[in-house]
This record gives sequence, C-alpha cells and structure tokens, in this order.
Amino acid sequence: MAYQFSSRQWIFSIAYGQSIIAILTIVNVFYPQYLNYTFIVFIIGMVVFTALMMKTQLKHITGKEAKEIKSGRRLFKSKSDEIKDLQLKDPKLVQELKPMLKTTMLSFLSLIVLLAWYPMYFGWARGFVSTAENADVATKIAVFLAGYEIPYAIMMTINTFTRRRMKETVQVIMNYEVYDKGIIGTGLVINFPLDENYSIRISSARKFVEVIKSERGSAVRYRLYTRSYERLWDIIKRYGNPQKYEYEK
Repeated sequence: MAYQFSSRQWIFSIAYGQSIIAILTIVNVFYPQYLNYTFIVFIIGMVVFTALMMKTQLKHITGKEAKEIKSGRRLFKSKSDEIKDLQLKDPKLVQELKPMLKTTMLSFLSLIVLLAWYPMYFGWARGFVSTAENADVATKIAVFLAGYEIPYAIMMTINTFTRRRMKETVQVIMNYEVYDKGIIGTGLVINFPLDENYSIRISSARKFVEVIKSERGSAVRYRLYTRSYERLWDIIKRYGNPQKYEYEK
C-alpha cells in the first residue's frame, strides 16, 4: 500500500474538481465583485482535497490491516540511520529516482502556469463581460468556465501522461517492521502470504530487499535497505512465500 489513488479515488478527484469549478463559475457570473477571491478559494479547495485524500490513505494504513499484522510476532525492525547510510552509498539510486524527479518538476511547472494563467485570463474576462453588449448569462458562463476548464484539462492531461509514462517507480521505505503476518512501513502495508502480484528482488551488492507490486502494466518497487538483507530475505521467504524472486550479487 502506498500513496496512490485508486480508480475510485481518481474518479472522485475529477468530480470534486468539476464541482469546485461549477461553484466558482456561478460566483464569477452572478457575483463578479468576488472575482479576486475565487482563485484563493480554488487553491484552498485543492489543498483541502489533497489533505483529505492523504488522511484517507493514512487511516487505511493504520487501520484494520495494520492492526492485524501487528497482532503477530515481530521478526525484523529497520534502522533509520542504516537506511540513510546505505542510500548514500547506493551508486544507482539517483538514476532510478530521476523519473520521479522529472514528474515532480512537471507538476511544479503546471502550478506556475496556473498561477500565471489566472490573473491574465480573468483580467481579460472581467473586461470582456463588462463591456460586451451581447454578454448574456450563457456567454458569461462560457467565458468564466473556460478560464477554469482549460488549465484544469492541461493539469489532468499532464497527470495522466506522467502516470502512464511512469511504468516503474522506486519507493524507499525509511522505516519498516516485518511480522510473521506481513510488513508495515511508512506508507506501506503488505500482508503475508504474498499474492501473485508481488515478486521479490534481493541485491547483495546494494544491500536491499525489494518487494515489487505489479499491477495494470506498472510496478512499484518498495525498497527495504538493510545490512542484514539475507536475514530479511529469509523471513520474507519463509512467511511471505513469494512465487517469484530474483537474487542479484
């Protein structure tokens, strides 16, 4: 389990975004004096939505599944300092994380575009609807609606594009515990035995065990750094019973 939207959450995010856009468009049309404040409302709405989705994820990973796993016997506990040290010494990690960095930068750039778009477009829209002789309600709705829908569509396109391009991501788990019933970590809950979507990769040179979840054409590599990687692998092999694994020297 990681911080990723499911299909249901993705649909909900679209519905939420369209609801916010509809409300703000109505406010702009019938209460134009509040035009300067609608952008603030739009940003706050997106922040609140993100916070709620993250809270939902955190409730899940500290909920029933996590409690069930913790009811078992703890067999392994990570060391944060050791994980940080092994990360720094891993010569390939930076290269593996570059696609995620590019995605983050692209999202940041889309935010800059949004911040620039709002004053430019709505400054024009305010003047247009106030001076146009035939600017009826339908025209005003179309003008203001376009002001929200165009950047929203661009951001959604960028998000969809990056999600499809990111066929494989590496997620370094900075704090984790392994029980006889599963693995619990920062943003991670995995039950034992592992189902067919999971595979294991062990690297003796880089000192980690990866639990790889493959689903719908993409894969997330949950990386568990430890100098005791052989012991960790033995525990996962015994209690997780993985169907596929790869051992790298």
